[in-house]
Parts: sequence; C-alpha cells; structure tokens
Amino acid sequence: MKQRVLVLEDDKTSRKLIASILEKYGYDVITCSEGRDAIHIALMNPPEAILVDVMLPDMSGTDVVDELSRHESCKYMKAIFLTGILSKKADDPKLKYLFDIEGNQYKALAKPVKKSLLLNTLVDAIAEAEAEKAKDEAEKTIEEIVSESKEAAEEATAEEEVKSAEEAKADTEVSA
Repeated sequence: MKQRVLVLEDDKTSRKLIASILEKYGYDVITCSEGRDAIHIALMNPPEAILVDVMLPDMSGTDVVDELSRHESCKYMKAIFLTGILSKKADDPKLKYLFDIEGNQYKALAKPVKKSLLLNTLVDAIAEAEAEKAKDEAEKTIEEIVSESKEAAEEATAEEEVKSAEEAKADTEVSA
C-alpha cells in the first residue's frame, strides 16, 4: 500500500514540484493550499505525513498541525515544516531544526529544500510513526493479555468458591 502524504503549500509551483517528486518515489500525494482544507482532508483520510508550509493565506501551518494533533485519527501522522525563514545552513543534514508546538517537536526544512533531504526526512518521519504505532499496538496486546489472564483467574477463583460451597453444603446434608 502506498504511503499517503499531504502537501500543504500555498505556492502553486512549489506544491506541484513537491507532489511530482513524491509521486515519482511512490507516494500517494494529496495537495492543498489552505490550512482549513488540509485539516478537513487529514481528518477524513489521515495521511502518514504532512509537509506543511509555515505561512499560509488562511492560517499558520503551526496552527494546522496543532489542530490535527488534537485528533486521535491523526495520532501517528508526522508533520514536517517547510519554511523560507530558516537560514541556508538548514541544508546541512547534520543540523536539526525543530518547531515546538504544545510540547511536541516537529522537523523543519528550509525552502528551497534539496530533494534528497526532503525524501530522507520524510522516510525517517514515516518510519518513526510506524515504530510508534507498532509499540502502541504491542503495549495494547500486552494489556489485553494481562486483562484476559486476570479475568480467567477471577473466574477460576469464583468457580472454586462455588465448588467449595457446594461440597460444604453436601457435607452438612450428609452429617445431618
């Protein structure tokens, strides 16, 4: 199954270029130019990742990510910010730029972004999301096993108590 990426970029040329690159590398790409549209699209069909321009016509990209992060359906969606406000040194893959929103940190890339840096960052973000999801599913499975074991132990204890009560009653009837 193709991994879905939402590209939120108000500049038509940049949006088409990014979408073209991602499609060439096998991603299912959805594009939009306004934050409210991106929120609606992401909530209807959550992508694995969203590439977000920081400055948009209707709202900031950080507000879009903040809104989406409040929804369970977007819990594992990774956001990567694209912005022209970072220095040219942002092309250095050793440097890590992060935006902090409500205590969550999101990667940020300077525009124009190199194709290799964009793709590597996206691959890493989606892998991180998949690892988080797998961890949560494993923890959920462990919780279910523990819960089922407790229920089985409680049922066995209840059955033993009933059996003991029946035996005690039978002993009382025999001695009477």
